[in-house]
Amino acid sequence: MGLWIAGCSKSGQGPTATTPIAAKAVQKTISQGTATTALEKPGTAYSYNTLGRRDPFAPIVSKEEKQAKAGERPPLERYNLDDFKLTAVLRGGFGDNAMVEAPDGKGYIIHVGTIIGPNKGVVKKITENKLIVEEKYKNFSGGSERKEIVIDLRKKQEESQ
Repeated sequence: MGLWIAGCSKSGQGPTATTPIAAKAVQKTISQGTATTALEKPGTAYSYNTLGRRDPFAPIVSKEEKQAKAGERPPLERYNLDDFKLTAVLRGGFGDNAMVEAPDGKGYIIHVGTIIGPNKGVVKKITENKLIVEEKYKNFSGGSERKEIVIDLRKKQEESQ
């Protein structure tokens, strides 16, 4: 086997052709123990272990977690609309406001656009003696519908009875 080395010459000629070098075939005897491990490594496929990891396609907040957090809702969203009592209507330069009393006895001042009730009803209008709340709900066919709920102002005569 020979090796040719070419370099730059002073004569200005291009590089000379080199002959390819043949490599010797190297054979080693492999014992039975290492032959089986050498065969297992290339054939081993990668498998994803899901133990302790979440599904990347599952929603982060599940419906059960949303229902569990129902106690953490704001006070106006904890009670049904039928449980609230309209106690006063406040009219002024900043718009109409209303005071409602929750079943726990606490009073809350609300205005147009306030979310109230567990179905996330929105206060649409406040008049002199009424509070109109609009709720969205799904009907039996899966379509979305709106329902207006009117809460009337309690009169002093009704309170005494």
